[in-house]
Amino acid sequence: MTTRPANYGKPWTRQESILAFELYCRIPFQQTKASNTEVQALAQHLNRSPASVARKLGNFGAFDPELKRRKISGLTHTSKLDREVWDEFHNDWPGLVAWAGEMRGSV
Repeated sequence: MTTRPANYGKPWTRQESILAFELYCRIPFQQTKASNTEVQALAQHLNRSPASVARKLGNFGAFDPELKRRKISGLTHTSKLDREVWDEFHNDWPGLVAWAGEMRGSV
């Protein structure tokens, strides 16, 4: 029997979403898969499944104008929180890095 992560099925928090977005900004979109070791590490840190983290990264891809220019679409089941995090940080890399650094210890 496989045990599910403690956060299985729970809505993502703002802090978790910011950490996921920071990872989204660090790795190429083609590598946002559950098999990626960085995705797996974040999943373990957040007590979520790697597939859940990969889906969250795909959600951010839905907002990415660079992907749109390349005719690549992200996932379509984004949340209001996904949009809020994107809008707040997609043009503020220093702010994102600072927030993510602070939150790694508190999530």
